[in-house]
Amino acid sequence: MATIAPISGTPNAGIVQPIVTAPMLALASTMVTSMSSFYLLLAAVPAHADALAGHSAAGLATGILMAATIAGEIVAPRVIRRCGRRSTLALALIAMALPCGAAFADTLALVLLGCAMRGLGLGILLVAACGLAARLAPEERRAEALGLYGLASAIPAIICVPIGPWALAAVGEQGVAVAATVAALAALAGVRLLPRDALSGAPNGKAASLPKLRDAAWPAVTLGIGAVVVGATVTFLPVAHPEIGTNLIAAGLLLQGLASAVARWASGRSIDRHGPQSAIVGGVAASIAGAMCLAAPGSFAVLGGMAISGIGFGVLQGATLTLLLRRASQAQTDGASALWNGAYDAGLGVGGLAVGAVATSTGFATAFIVTGVALATVAFVTFRGIESARPSC
Repeated sequence: MATIAPISGTPNAGIVQPIVTAPMLALASTMVTSMSSFYLLLAAVPAHADALAGHSAAGLATGILMAATIAGEIVAPRVIRRCGRRSTLALALIAMALPCGAAFADTLALVLLGCAMRGLGLGILLVAACGLAARLAPEERRAEALGLYGLASAIPAIICVPIGPWALAAVGEQGVAVAATVAALAALAGVRLLPRDALSGAPNGKAASLPKLRDAAWPAVTLGIGAVVVGATVTFLPVAHPEIGTNLIAAGLLLQGLASAVARWASGRSIDRHGPQSAIVGGVAASIAGAMCLAAPGSFAVLGGMAISGIGFGVLQGATLTLLLRRASQAQTDGASALWNGAYDAGLGVGGLAVGAVATSTGFATAFIVTGVALATVAFVTFRGIESARPSC
């Protein structure tokens, strides 16, 4: 089994390698500021698009943003190899910053173009930063270190998504646009502090490549399972459970985000010590159980389902990335990062589309049950058909 050696070399036996280092803190600061820029506009821009051209325009803004993000993740390994990681990170941040000025333009076409540019920059940033985090993490504490990296990426979502619409009303469109621009540009300071030896591309000039299908299928599919549940809840929770009221809906969404961030961080040490496979199984089970809970009415079922699905998704994020990186060679680090981020975003999109399609004819209670059964089936088939057939190493 190929593994990725940390940049600093092989650690000495008996010495616990630190994970809170100056380079990791610089990367964390880059992610906090850049993702704050992204999440400030995530809900505010669709609201502006809705005011310009109706509900379909709001959906189009989000759809273009996510499609461009996936496109950025696909091309990111090639950009890193050609431009170098430092230049790639800087270009991605600039691509996220410049369109903020047009986020609230009077022309829908300009708003959508800005969404496409921000999404492309975000996709490239996520892959480049994730690959760098894997290089900075000591191998024996990789899951724990990646949990801290994930926490730095998740905190802005928890804080800035609800702040965005509030700031729009409090300081106006230009104030939000300026804040988002400044946050993205401020992230460049963190890039300047990153060590040069960790910013190289693929070793020996080799082209970045994806891990083999038999190695990547299980972690990618299981991460997608957790993302499908989260995508469905974020999209449809207010419509599926109007009986619990707006305040509890907001509490449920916040609870899911907090549970996911904390679970990803808290599970890191156990994953490093005992391996990611058991954590993946537990994360899949929790995600499916959370979906099933949401089929029941009432605040207890909803809040419980949101907490359980958040925990499952958080554990899956850390465990699947750790497993994918363990199975990848050093030349495949960025390809593995691209695959992981793509599965994450694709799952979020599929969750909204699939549950909505089923709910149209069956109602949301049945849709959540069908989703849980379908995801359990996908997990079983993937494990039996691909994962269990892998040679042990």
